[in-house]
Amino acid sequence: MAAFADDVRYGIRRLRRSPGFAATALLTLALGIGATTAIFTLIYQVILRSMPVEHPEQIYKVGKEIECCVDGGMQDDWRIFSTDLYRTFRDHVPGAQDMAAVQAGSTTVSAHRANETATQPVEIRMVSGNYFDVLRVHPFAGRLIHPDDDHEGAAPVAVLSYPVWQTKFHGDPSIVGQTLILTGHAITVVGITADGFFGDRNSADPVGVWIPVAQEAVFSVRALSKQPASHWMDLLVRVPDATKVPQIQNAMRGTLVQWLLANRDPQSRDTVEQIRKQTTELAPASGGVNDLRNDYEKSLTMLQMIAGFVLLIACANLANLMLVRGVARRQELSVRSALGASRNRLIREMLVESVLLAVTGGALGLMVAYVGVKGILALAMRGAEIVPVSASPSWPVLGFALVLSTLTGVLFGIAPALIASRTNPAEALRGANRATGHSGGLQKTLVILQAALSVALLSTAGLLIMSLNKLESQNFRFETKGRVIAFIDLAAAGYKYEQLDGLYRQIDQAFAGLPGLHDVSYATYGPMAFNNWGTGVAVEGGNPDDKLNASYSSVSPHFFDAVGQKLMLGRTFTEHDSVTTTHVAVVNQQFVKKMLKGAYPIGKRFGEDRRMTGEFQIVGVVDDSKYGNPSRETRPMFFTPMNQTSDYSGINAPATEIERATKGEQFKHFASNLIARYDGDPSIATATIRRILNQINPDIAVTRLTTYDDQVSNYFTQQKLVVRLTTIFGTLALLLASIGLYGVTAYGVERRIPEIGVRMALGADRSNVVRLILRGAAIQTAIGVAVGIPLALLAGHFLQSQLYEVKGINVSALLVACGVMIVSALVASAVPAAKAANVEPMTALRME
Repeated sequence: MAAFADDVRYGIRRLRRSPGFAATALLTLALGIGATTAIFTLIYQVILRSMPVEHPEQIYKVGKEIECCVDGGMQDDWRIFSTDLYRTFRDHVPGAQDMAAVQAGSTTVSAHRANETATQPVEIRMVSGNYFDVLRVHPFAGRLIHPDDDHEGAAPVAVLSYPVWQTKFHGDPSIVGQTLILTGHAITVVGITADGFFGDRNSADPVGVWIPVAQEAVFSVRALSKQPASHWMDLLVRVPDATKVPQIQNAMRGTLVQWLLANRDPQSRDTVEQIRKQTTELAPASGGVNDLRNDYEKSLTMLQMIAGFVLLIACANLANLMLVRGVARRQELSVRSALGASRNRLIREMLVESVLLAVTGGALGLMVAYVGVKGILALAMRGAEIVPVSASPSWPVLGFALVLSTLTGVLFGIAPALIASRTNPAEALRGANRATGHSGGLQKTLVILQAALSVALLSTAGLLIMSLNKLESQNFRFETKGRVIAFIDLAAAGYKYEQLDGLYRQIDQAFAGLPGLHDVSYATYGPMAFNNWGTGVAVEGGNPDDKLNASYSSVSPHFFDAVGQKLMLGRTFTEHDSVTTTHVAVVNQQFVKKMLKGAYPIGKRFGEDRRMTGEFQIVGVVDDSKYGNPSRETRPMFFTPMNQTSDYSGINAPATEIERATKGEQFKHFASNLIARYDGDPSIATATIRRILNQINPDIAVTRLTTYDDQVSNYFTQQKLVVRLTTIFGTLALLLASIGLYGVTAYGVERRIPEIGVRMALGADRSNVVRLILRGAAIQTAIGVAVGIPLALLAGHFLQSQLYEVKGINVSALLVACGVMIVSALVASAVPAAKAANVEPMTALRME
């Protein structure tokens, strides 16, 4: 141990004497380790971290996939469930007694304290009474929801998360026991959860107000908790003995089929055979229902591999630096060997120095990682009040950085140490200028590796840039210039379905004739508004066994003018399409192609139920505008007038199904978007819209108000983040590779100064010397590029699923990557070549 301490002290002294070498090595390592640690921090927080509950490994989700927010009909692999189905599982499946239910989506309400008037929008989530008991969450203050709170007639209670308590209610401890008014309904805050618990759903701005399921009908227009066929809940079950999971899973599958058969609609097109094929599974959910993982897992995995390549290049640079340093010490090491120092001692000494560099570089890398994660989160979660991902390194991240740093020091310090310690004591007596050893081959190999990885990373960055450019520059088939969109929540303001017609008349009158604003319209949702509603479609005269599905939205007159969606055939809606006239619809071209098989659409009829195929008459066809993910094919879609409501009371169906259909029909008339064209300054337009809505009703929550250009840009936040990081990593790899090539070439020039002097003394001119040096660098670069090309092609193949209208094997991206690498190599080798050309023959011969 004493010898090791001596080696550490000696290593520190040597590094102090070589500040240039130490600074270069530390900067290289800090960037390499920092990049890798930053991405690992995000992977840990988003993918690997468990919920802060007791024994999170015992938590399972029923159904592997994640879905939001309401579903109906068969799911094949079930992952979202009704309240009635949840209770059936909990009460009849052995081993599923510790099962909790939680709303898959969320509900926006307006909130204020009983003694205040100013309201703020708050997201709430319904949970079963045993939710906190099953998860084994502890309160920070007060108590949590109990099973006794979750039945009709119980006093309404709510629990706040620690972050929501801090941000929305200023951390006031007196709020426990106080009354909140949520959309006009009084509810008592009974507790606050422990700090760090964001709920079971890992997402940006996580919901942090929990309310018992029994209160759902009070806050939801659709009263989903009372509809057996409306599936809206995630189910979590605690299984202490993992060996019982298959048994519970099989029992749940059997119970699911029994429940479906018992609740089958006689008019349904689902056969008994189809029902018996329905299944579900228990999926590990120690991290909860992880929306962030679902969104970012592929991107983060790819970025971790890219960061690993950057670290590999940084380590190759470190190895090159250590080789140069070790060879420069050959005379010193020969002398020490002649005086009795063992080879093991020399190797250990050099390894200690390498590990010291790596660990110090790792500490600096943690600082780089912290700053990097902060920047990444600022981009990825722009506008979020509560970010569930922390930039601060946790113990697993600290351990990762320490292990990574130590391995870096050992693995890339061992080869230089072995080569440098291979000394002959006789060399100390001859002088060491000529005894340079045989490290050049390894150095060149490392440079070739750096160049190859750089080409692959630059090509990857090029592919992602091209893909993003294709995504952003595509024809969305609606106008974004001069448009503004407001996200509103009318249910949160306390409006009932019966009040909507009056409210919409107020909106029409208040905005009519305002200077600078035109075609002010409202809709269930607009294009690329992070929303999608879907339903079954039955065409009059069509095959009753066809299973057709389409998206839909209810819109006001002038909506298509407001969003700039082009009319292709027929007409759009007018004020004459009223509650007393024929129910009409406008469809997109995909609807005509897939629902009507390309038949002439005007006058055709369809419905959302095969018992009401004559409900809507098609009066117009509009262009296939992008309403959902712009990287996917446009879905069939139809639009209905906001002031026409379908009546399901006459269909031959159970009362529960009629009630569900009626509630769903009413709910789609709650507009979530208000859209307008504007002239001039967008800030004036947005201020005017906010002012008018406030005049109509101050309780109307405007959750976001932005130009449509910004709205569309927000759709590409994740892709932009990945492109920026990949470009940064590619640039960093190119810089490190260029530095590595410069170092090897410069070191080679230093070794060959006597040879260059002899050549020049015998008549070689400066251009010959430059060509000599550049030739060696060019050969290394050419080999590196040749090796990098198949690596780039392989990376493109694996990246194909994340590209939009760009082939993974792309000649343009590959040629640009190779060209950039070659130019950078030329610049990096030109400086040492110029130095070699300026060598004076007599000076060089004196050195010899």
